Amino acid sequence: MNYGSQTESFNVQVYANDTLVGTFVNVTLESRQSAILRLRGNTTGFAYGNYTINAIADNLAGETDFSDNAYADGIVYVGIPGDINGDGKVDMKDIGYIAIRFYRNPKDSNWDSNADLDDDGKINMFDIGFAARHFGEHYP
Repeated sequence: MNYGSQTESFNVQVYANDTLVGTFVNVTLESRQSAILRLRGNTTGFAYGNYTINAIADNLAGETDFSDNAYADGIVYVGIPGDINGDGKVDMKDIGYIAIRFYRNPKDSNWDSNADLDDDGKINMFDIGFAARHFGEHYP
Protein backbone atom coordinates (compact mmCIF):
# COMPACT_ATOMS: atom_id res chain seq x y z
CA MET A 1 0.00 0.00 0.00
CA ASN A 2 1.26 3.43 -0.89
CA TYR A 3 0.28 5.59 2.09
CA GLY A 4 2.06 8.61 0.62
CA SER A 5 0.67 11.52 -1.36
CA GLN A 6 2.55 10.82 -4.61
CA THR A 7 3.12 7.95 -7.03
CA GLU A 8 6.05 5.77 -5.98
CA SER A 9 8.14 3.12 -7.73
CA PHE A 10 10.15 0.53 -5.84
CA ASN A 11 11.49 -3.01 -6.00
CA VAL A 12 10.36 -6.02 -3.97
CA GLN A 13 12.58 -9.01 -3.20
CA VAL A 14 10.98 -12.35 -2.29
CA TYR A 15 12.79 -14.93 -0.17
CA ALA A 16 12.21 -18.56 0.81
CA ASN A 17 13.88 -18.55 4.21
CA ASP A 18 17.16 -16.76 3.35
CA THR A 19 17.25 -17.64 -0.37
CA LEU A 20 16.23 -14.99 -2.90
CA VAL A 21 13.62 -16.58 -5.17
CA GLY A 22 12.32 -13.58 -7.09
CA THR A 23 12.39 -9.84 -7.60
CA PHE A 24 9.71 -7.45 -8.79
CA VAL A 25 11.36 -4.45 -10.43
CA ASN A 26 9.83 -0.96 -10.65
CA VAL A 27 6.52 -1.71 -8.96
CA THR A 28 4.57 1.54 -9.35
CA LEU A 29 1.73 2.54 -7.05
CA GLU A 30 -0.40 5.64 -7.16
CA SER A 31 -1.08 7.45 -3.88
CA ARG A 32 -3.40 5.45 -1.56
CA GLN A 33 -3.33 2.41 -3.89
CA SER A 34 -2.20 -1.15 -3.26
CA ALA A 35 -1.27 -4.14 -5.41
CA ILE A 36 -1.05 -7.90 -5.09
CA LEU A 37 2.15 -9.33 -6.53
CA ARG A 38 2.13 -12.97 -7.57
CA LEU A 39 5.27 -15.03 -7.90
CA ARG A 40 5.39 -18.51 -9.34
CA GLY A 41 8.48 -20.21 -8.00
CA ASN A 42 10.66 -23.07 -9.12
CA THR A 43 11.77 -25.33 -6.29
CA THR A 44 14.39 -27.22 -8.30
CA GLY A 45 17.49 -27.48 -6.15
CA PHE A 46 15.69 -26.86 -2.86
CA ALA A 47 16.01 -29.45 -0.11
CA TYR A 48 12.75 -31.05 1.00
CA GLY A 49 11.14 -29.23 3.89
CA ASN A 50 9.18 -26.12 4.87
CA TYR A 51 10.12 -22.62 3.74
CA THR A 52 8.79 -19.32 5.04
CA ILE A 53 8.05 -16.85 2.26
CA ASN A 54 9.09 -13.23 2.93
CA ALA A 55 8.71 -10.14 0.74
CA ILE A 56 10.77 -7.01 1.37
CA ALA A 57 10.07 -3.70 -0.36
CA ASP A 58 12.79 -1.10 -0.85
CA ASN A 59 12.90 1.82 1.55
CA LEU A 60 11.95 5.03 -0.26
CA ALA A 61 13.53 8.44 0.03
CA GLY A 62 11.60 10.45 2.60
CA GLU A 63 9.85 7.41 4.01
CA THR A 64 9.47 7.56 7.79
CA ASP A 65 7.64 4.31 8.60
CA PHE A 66 9.49 1.18 7.47
CA SER A 67 7.48 -1.24 9.63
CA ASP A 68 5.31 -2.43 6.72
CA ASN A 69 8.11 -2.86 4.16
CA ALA A 70 8.57 -6.52 5.09
CA TYR A 71 5.86 -9.17 4.99
CA ALA A 72 5.98 -12.86 5.86
CA ASP A 73 3.14 -14.92 4.47
CA GLY A 74 2.83 -18.59 5.06
CA ILE A 75 4.92 -21.64 4.64
CA VAL A 76 5.62 -23.49 1.42
CA TYR A 77 6.31 -27.21 1.57
CA VAL A 78 8.84 -28.59 -0.90
CA GLY A 79 8.58 -32.34 -1.22
CA ILE A 80 8.53 -35.28 -3.54
CA PRO A 81 6.85 -34.54 -6.87
CA GLY A 82 3.36 -36.01 -6.68
CA ASP A 83 3.09 -35.80 -2.88
CA ILE A 84 -0.08 -33.73 -3.00
CA ASN A 85 -1.03 -33.99 0.68
CA GLY A 86 2.50 -33.31 1.98
CA ASP A 87 2.77 -36.46 4.10
CA GLY A 88 6.23 -37.31 2.74
CA LYS A 89 5.19 -40.11 0.39
CA VAL A 90 3.48 -40.61 -2.95
CA ASP A 91 0.70 -43.13 -2.59
CA MET A 92 -2.90 -43.81 -3.63
CA LYS A 93 -4.12 -40.93 -1.44
CA ASP A 94 -2.27 -38.54 -3.74
CA ILE A 95 -3.37 -40.22 -6.97
CA GLY A 96 -6.95 -40.43 -5.69
CA TYR A 97 -6.89 -36.73 -4.83
CA ILE A 98 -5.89 -35.93 -8.40
CA ALA A 99 -8.48 -38.35 -9.82
CA ILE A 100 -11.32 -36.71 -7.86
CA ARG A 101 -10.40 -33.42 -9.54
CA PHE A 102 -10.02 -34.97 -13.01
CA TYR A 103 -10.90 -32.58 -15.89
CA ARG A 104 -11.06 -29.59 -13.54
CA ASN A 105 -9.65 -26.19 -14.43
CA PRO A 106 -9.09 -22.98 -12.44
CA LYS A 107 -12.72 -21.86 -13.01
CA ASP A 108 -14.16 -24.93 -11.24
CA SER A 109 -15.19 -24.80 -7.59
CA ASN A 110 -13.08 -27.78 -6.52
CA TRP A 111 -9.97 -26.72 -8.44
CA ASP A 112 -6.71 -27.23 -6.58
CA SER A 113 -3.53 -26.08 -8.29
CA ASN A 114 -1.57 -28.63 -6.23
CA ALA A 115 -3.21 -31.39 -8.29
CA ASP A 116 -2.12 -29.75 -11.56
CA LEU A 117 1.36 -31.22 -11.42
CA ASP A 118 2.44 -30.11 -14.90
CA ASP A 119 1.02 -26.61 -14.31
CA ASP A 120 -0.93 -26.47 -17.57
CA GLY A 121 -4.20 -25.19 -16.09
CA LYS A 122 -6.05 -28.50 -16.20
CA ILE A 123 -6.07 -31.70 -14.22
CA ASN A 124 -5.81 -34.74 -16.49
CA MET A 125 -3.96 -37.99 -17.16
CA PHE A 126 -0.63 -36.18 -17.42
CA ASP A 127 -0.97 -35.21 -13.75
CA ILE A 128 -1.98 -38.72 -12.67
CA GLY A 129 0.88 -40.16 -14.74
CA PHE A 130 3.33 -37.72 -13.17
CA ALA A 131 2.31 -38.81 -9.67
CA ALA A 132 2.34 -42.49 -10.73
CA ARG A 133 5.97 -42.18 -11.89
CA HIS A 134 6.88 -41.22 -8.31
CA PHE A 135 4.56 -43.78 -6.68
CA GLY A 136 6.16 -45.36 -3.63
CA GLU A 137 8.78 -42.66 -3.15
CA HIS A 138 8.99 -41.24 0.35
CA TYR A 139 10.90 -38.75 2.44
CA PRO A 140 12.73 -39.33 4.69
